[in-house]
Amino acid sequence: MGALVWLLPAATLYWVLAGTGVGNGDILRYSAYFAGCVVLPGVLLLRAFAPGRRTWPEDVGTGIVVGLSYELLGWALFTAAGTQQWLVVWPAAVLVVFAAVPRLRRCWRAQDAPRLPLAWGATLALLLSATLLLYYGGTVSASPVPKYGGDYYQDMLWHLSIVHELGRSVPPEIPQVAGETMQYHWFADAHLASAAQIAGIDPRIVLFRLWFAPIIIGLVLAVAALARQVSGAWWTAPLAVALTTIVQRLAIWKFVGGLGASPLVFLSPSQSFGTTISVGAAALLIGALYRGAPRRSWVIVLLVVCVSAGSKPTAVPLLLGGTGLAALFLLVRNRRIPWPTVGVGVALVGVTVASMLTVAGSTAGTPLRLFGALRAFPGYTALTGDTAVPAPGGWIVEGLRDDQQTLTWAIAILVSVVVSRAVWVVAFLGLAQRRTRTDPAQWWLVGTLIAAMLGFLVVDHPGFGQFYFLGSALPFAAVAAGYTIHGAVTGRRRPARRVIIAGGLLAGAALALAIKAFGNIDARPVSPAEITRAVTEPMLWLAATLAVGLVGWFVLRAVRPQVRGLGLALLMCVAVGLALPSRPWLEWRNAADALTGEAPQIPVPAVPLFTTDEIQAALWLERNAGGYDVVVTNTACLSRPRRPACDARGYLVSGVGGHRTLMEGWAYTQQSLANQGGTNVNYRQLPSPWPDRVELTTKALTAPTPDLLETLRRDYGVRWVFADKRAGTVAERTLDRLADRRYTRGQIIIYKLRD
Repeated sequence: MGALVWLLPAATLYWVLAGTGVGNGDILRYSAYFAGCVVLPGVLLLRAFAPGRRTWPEDVGTGIVVGLSYELLGWALFTAAGTQQWLVVWPAAVLVVFAAVPRLRRCWRAQDAPRLPLAWGATLALLLSATLLLYYGGTVSASPVPKYGGDYYQDMLWHLSIVHELGRSVPPEIPQVAGETMQYHWFADAHLASAAQIAGIDPRIVLFRLWFAPIIIGLVLAVAALARQVSGAWWTAPLAVALTTIVQRLAIWKFVGGLGASPLVFLSPSQSFGTTISVGAAALLIGALYRGAPRRSWVIVLLVVCVSAGSKPTAVPLLLGGTGLAALFLLVRNRRIPWPTVGVGVALVGVTVASMLTVAGSTAGTPLRLFGALRAFPGYTALTGDTAVPAPGGWIVEGLRDDQQTLTWAIAILVSVVVSRAVWVVAFLGLAQRRTRTDPAQWWLVGTLIAAMLGFLVVDHPGFGQFYFLGSALPFAAVAAGYTIHGAVTGRRRPARRVIIAGGLLAGAALALAIKAFGNIDARPVSPAEITRAVTEPMLWLAATLAVGLVGWFVLRAVRPQVRGLGLALLMCVAVGLALPSRPWLEWRNAADALTGEAPQIPVPAVPLFTTDEIQAALWLERNAGGYDVVVTNTACLSRPRRPACDARGYLVSGVGGHRTLMEGWAYTQQSLANQGGTNVNYRQLPSPWPDRVELTTKALTAPTPDLLETLRRDYGVRWVFADKRAGTVAERTLDRLADRRYTRGQIIIYKLRD
């Protein structure tokens, strides 16, 4: 019966993939790839190097993280050697070795697995199904696979260009600037490139549809494994999963207030992939340091930590914060240096430095400045008058030094951020609780939250990348909160525990619904004063209700002394319960409608960013040009009506077309980000850091000569010209004389240079 409950997420998985247009053949091939080349090798390596009393779903969750890390090592070796087509040999070797070596055959079976209640598997299966439905019925279904004209999200096309590039070389070149080495946390895209290569599936289908579901499964099961490992109680696992993926924040504000930041972001593969890897790294680290895992487990610990560093810049700082706080706690408690924890901290510092020098190019142009995140909230511009593009310099964001109204607004916004992360507050309360404050694992988890909050408050990223700190830390907050509640009710009789936990959660949910319905202003705020009031009013209602509840609790204690000692547990359960109604029923209904074909079609604007002719021409190029051919194109700027400035996020040829270009959208390059704010121009509108390439591109399209085309061919490896008359003037007659016209559709002409 325990195994049958997992048929529900299996059926949901098929439903969400088929509902978003994935064919049965692709579903079968990708499932076989992920099960045979990621999950199985990962679980076998996990059981060999870090054996423990885990159920098979927990082995799968952590095993996915190990398998992804192992896969990337093989991808790097095979791609560097130019033998990408044989990459399937890498995972197959693990299966062969573990089948052939007698001592390793035991790893095919779970060793000493605990027997957990049926409710554990049933609730996890239900939560996993709900998570798949929520995300695939939302963002995934709203992101069409590039085939026809439309406003495709530029970041996804940019990631598609990296996926294509990582099938060619390591370290990768910048697809938009052929010949230049890319510095970016591209490990998630390397996984996608491996998947497309091994499964033999179009990279567009892998990126826009297939990769997300297994990452969701990995995160859900890894969080469950970490929660039970830390607390030892089965019910903390589904609670932590729900707080991580379903009810991620407290939402008592009707208009403005609080903050949502998710560990799972479909439009950011690096965030979803990096968070999943980090949770697995945390489970392995805590197991090796504080839960008695064997010394050989450090082999996969170091592998997973290194992969975490290349997945997202927010990942390792959290691991480092957790390790640092745990080391400080052990030093104070034991009055001697905790060398294992200190050694891990030193290793993490080394990994951080190495990643900054190699795969952290997206952090260029990111100064340390207090409260830079406030620029993203409503009211900032109206209050401060600050419309300038943030530039290096200054220790605090503009407008918060003198003006009292602005300061009041900022305090209200920041307090609402803290209140909306009520789960974090519960996690911190674990340090004041006798049963959990003596466990270095709790200090480790809280250390990740401190690091995340510091990153959010101090880092001032041009694209508000500091918000990813909060999403990346949410699983650790959820695990710590569950452990804290478990510690608060431990020692009480089972009926009392159930009443406190269930009653507190239900009371919190009812309170959140009541405040959202009756404790908000009537109309949407417009002026700065109205915004401040809209943020503050629900929190005042919450504070008043909690004060009344506190008085009532003291009265109850006087009347019934047997409830003493449960007040903190009840308060924490109420705090967690406040987040339960954060997703309205309409969101679930819309998600289901989107997967059953009843949702409205995504409208195509009258003047889309990309026309069907452009998309089809890029796909023709992807099929017909050589894998290492370079293309000269005039599609570096997005075609936005009534915006004369160039938005340098055009990735038509490098993304949809899958080929390196002489010069396409340069906005996300390290060189462009480093110039942010110098001339009060956003990095998206900055001129290219390679003006010589822009000049060559312009001349090749508008005034080509035989010498120029020969120079492009000889010095840059250019073999094709992708001419888009919608993007600018094209010397069509001259190019017809100097090159071979190979494709024409609408305003697109594709030429191949002559040998």
